[in-house]
Amino acid sequence: MIEAVEQKITEILKEKKDLSIKFEKYEKEGEQLLDEVFLDAISVLDVFSREEKVIEDHDWNQSEDSQKAIKRLLNAKKKLNTMLEKYNVEKIVFNDGMSNDDLCSVTDTEPDAEKPNGYILSIEKEGYTRNDHMLRRAEVVIVKN
Repeated sequence: MIEAVEQKITEILKEKKDLSIKFEKYEKEGEQLLDEVFLDAISVLDVFSREEKVIEDHDWNQSEDSQKAIKRLLNAKKKLNTMLEKYNVEKIVFNDGMSNDDLCSVTDTEPDAEKPNGYILSIEKEGYTRNDHMLRRAEVVIVKN
């Protein structure tokens, strides 16, 4: 009788362990799927940023009517940013202005005697994290003397 109870306890503990492993696996897969959705949303933000630059470069934002239309379109961008914030998706910020290999990829370098090597001259593509893990590294242009 005691052996049967011990056997049953052993079986239950093994099932519990197996279920815990499966749960962790499904939880991880769910997080990966969410990351993919957020990366797609971030790619939409990239389109907004690119098009804003095109509009500015062509001076298509000069009239009052075009400024109103642009403002309306940018409401969608604001909504998207709000959604990302809600789920802890954060833009990578370089507070000291210096590149960090863990957070960014260097796409180009330029000399600038007035700035130290590794100083970020421009961010070509924003980087993002979610819940303290990398979604996408920033793409930057840095100083290299």
